[in-house]
Amino acid sequence: MDGSGSTVTQTEFSSPVAIGLMFTATALLCSGARAEIKPVPTDAGAPPPAFIEAATQPLQPEKPRRQLRPSEAVENYRKRIEEMEAEYGAYGAGIDEQLVGLATALQRSGAHEEAISEFRRAMLINRVNEGLYSLNQVPMIESMIDSQVALNQWDDANDNQQYLFWLHEQNYGETDPRMLPVIERLSDWHLKAYVEEKGETLFEHLISATNLYQLAVDIITQNFGADDLRLVQALRGLKVTNYYLFTYKGEPQQAVMVNTSFGPGDPNAPRRAELDHYKMASFSSGKDALARIVDVYEQNPQSPPAASAKAIVELGDWYMMFNKWHSAKETYGKAYHALWDNGATNQEIEDIFGHPAALPDLPMLDEDGNGLANAYVTVSYDVTAYGKARNIQVISSSPGDTVSIRARARNVIKRAKFRPRFENGEPVDTVGIVQRFVFD
Repeated sequence: MDGSGSTVTQTEFSSPVAIGLMFTATALLCSGARAEIKPVPTDAGAPPPAFIEAATQPLQPEKPRRQLRPSEAVENYRKRIEEMEAEYGAYGAGIDEQLVGLATALQRSGAHEEAISEFRRAMLINRVNEGLYSLNQVPMIESMIDSQVALNQWDDANDNQQYLFWLHEQNYGETDPRMLPVIERLSDWHLKAYVEEKGETLFEHLISATNLYQLAVDIITQNFGADDLRLVQALRGLKVTNYYLFTYKGEPQQAVMVNTSFGPGDPNAPRRAELDHYKMASFSSGKDALARIVDVYEQNPQSPPAASAKAIVELGDWYMMFNKWHSAKETYGKAYHALWDNGATNQEIEDIFGHPAALPDLPMLDEDGNGLANAYVTVSYDVTAYGKARNIQVISSSPGDTVSIRARARNVIKRAKFRPRFENGEPVDTVGIVQRFVFD
């Protein structure tokens, strides 16, 4: 941004679904183990143990082990399972482990249907030997879900996700803190299913995610206190689901049903009433979640620097997205001064208030220009102090004068709401913003 308030950025988006996504996160955890070798005590006068003497000899190259082909691994598992069944019976202890090995080998070879069948068989034997609520089923269920997703059997995978929750609930109880990782997994699953439009009941995915995030908030509050920092992630989950509830337009396959009026005997009436309830509460529910994030950061001495002030910015964004300009302006002003008072750096303040920010966040900036091989549109526009885009002009597009992508980029900007740029704590106009929108 230069002194005139002009700014140049570049934005990439790949699908209409991507527009309006605030955040969705998936974390992969991995761990490793390292063997520790300790010296073996020996008598100084005694000859060295054989393994030490052997270690002083020149090393001989080890013959590489032949890797089994997938078909060989499958046949080896089948043979071992037949032997164990003949010796211990169809439900003998330990057969489930061999079945998991067989199913995993099938899965790796792409035989997902057969893998699912063997995982189910392993689960049955595990339940016979260890009980209906055995948590040793968990890896089997998780692997089964992987194969069901690979086959686009989303509803079956969803059922197994629900079964995982039920299984842990039977072991721990619904409000036990040990349920939190399970709740996080299932809520993330439902949110992803909604965003990617997987399955036949997208609205139920969204409601389930909302209820699970609220359950996580309740568990953390009851077990760790009202200002525990773990609350922030669950509360932000509520913020996201309430935004999607507000913008929900109906099932892609059933839009007519969702938007149709109904009479007293209409079987869709309860579903529509539930939808209306959640949508009407979405603004206040999201606002309450964000206000509580602010409170958690203010009350917890271990909060990151200026965290509460940044959370106030999020609250201002919420007001702006719901067209409550006066509340947004007042909240932004409070956040602007709180950032200075709570140790935010000049760069942090510039990143937040030094340029207009689309709400919710538009897709990632294509900083390195890798997307230039795809279709793109370069657009110039202004953003007013009220967060509205004006003077939208298409500067160029590729390939050629593609009308559809020009119109698409123009509509994205026209519909967007913006956090305006601020100077000295006050919102100001920004002119001459140039962005390049890249399409797959």
